[in-house]
Amino acid sequence: MNPVEKAIWFIEGHFAQPLDLDDIAEAGGISRFHMSRAFVVATGRPVIGYLRARRLTEAARQLAEGAPDILSVALEHGYGSHEAFTRAFRDQFGVTPEQVRAARDLETLNLVEPIMLDNT
Repeated sequence: MNPVEKAIWFIEGHFAQPLDLDDIAEAGGISRFHMSRAFVVATGRPVIGYLRARRLTEAARQLAEGAPDILSVALEHGYGSHEAFTRAFRDQFGVTPEQVRAARDLETLNLVEPIMLDNT
């Protein structure tokens, strides 16, 4: 696998844990500078933006399934407060976590699914 593929593999296996660019670059075996550049070239998305979008997508799924407590979902996905989570969620999807939980519907959200790696 190339460094970006290693990074994607690492992110998908660990995105529920605290991660930063240094962790991801180390998993890819390259510098953080090179990872930042290579990831954007390969995927069209910044590495930390992808990580954030994946975390929020999984949080949205939990909320649509009726998670009883938004704060626990926020904490589970790396946010330190309900407010920070709501702000990031609204920036990503254009709606609040409360609206998704109440509607129990993901159809209107632009979810970010895992990047599929080529079998070769």
